[in-house]
Amino acid sequence: MRPIKELLYLFFCVLAISCSDDAPIDSIDSPETIEDTILYSKNPNGHNELYRLQNGIESVVLSDESYDFWWPKVSPDRTKILVYRSAVNPDKNHDDYPNAELMLVNIDGSNPQVLIAKNENGWNAQGVCRWNKDGSKILMCAEVETESGLQWRLITTDNTGKNPKILSDHWAIDCNFSADNSSVVFMGFTDNMLSFDLTELELQQADYDAINDTVTNITALTQNQSRDHDPAFSPDGRKVVFSGGNAAYSDVDLMLYDMQSNQEWILLNDANANGGSMCWSPNGEYVYFHSLEVFKSPFRIKRIHVDTKKVETVLETVNDDFGFIHPEVYQ
Repeated sequence: MRPIKELLYLFFCVLAISCSDDAPIDSIDSPETIEDTILYSKNPNGHNELYRLQNGIESVVLSDESYDFWWPKVSPDRTKILVYRSAVNPDKNHDDYPNAELMLVNIDGSNPQVLIAKNENGWNAQGVCRWNKDGSKILMCAEVETESGLQWRLITTDNTGKNPKILSDHWAIDCNFSADNSSVVFMGFTDNMLSFDLTELELQQADYDAINDTVTNITALTQNQSRDHDPAFSPDGRKVVFSGGNAAYSDVDLMLYDMQSNQEWILLNDANANGGSMCWSPNGEYVYFHSLEVFKSPFRIKRIHVDTKKVETVLETVNDDFGFIHPEVYQ
């Protein structure tokens, strides 16, 4: 059983879906006006390279014609980047979990090193790494062999990728720490009742004991009819943004869950496939995400103002000949 985010392009090539004429039109924001620094992947040269946009200036951080780089995560002290690489595959140029290797590089892209090689620890696949608040631990998910066959699990390692520990026997993908590391969120099935119906994926929360590196009290926060992915806590820890889409993940909204009122609501509802490695701006005003307009363009990077719901396109290509994925924002 391996239900996880399939490559969106494959779905869009076979699904006859048209975009609604009534979908909101977002504005174009000049990169020079973006106050945040953004890491992201794009593939103008046939493979995903890691780029940085800072003060309106774009620069290459990592590039190797043999590899795709995706899912960058900046360390809390802003000196390092975790990023996945996988061998170039024209049919799947990101989120290639079975072929992923977790890397650590300096913030400028120097001194790249592989922390967890492909199939290391006996894992069949790996992905969705996250730092804890002091940079001493890495949270991730890996597909491991269990008595019931291959299943995805929550795993922590130290900050060198060593001493892996499976945190629970629950099926889990798309994990993340809370801002204070007192809890983790992930996507799984209520009461761990596994299903091939991906709309039964729900936002889960567990208490996290940072001293003993354990999770307890796993609870489903949502009970909706959408296929949920990629949760991220707001900087103040009060909200979680996540994506909620149809089973094919071709029409995907952005959702917010309020940790105080235990309510969820729609942040963005249009005809696009929105989500990816979503992240909040450091001031908590914006959520950055990548977005695909079906049959119209490759992936763009956008942001939405959480209060006003104004959407701005931050990065797009003029000729629609390559896309941008997985933004990571820091200052």
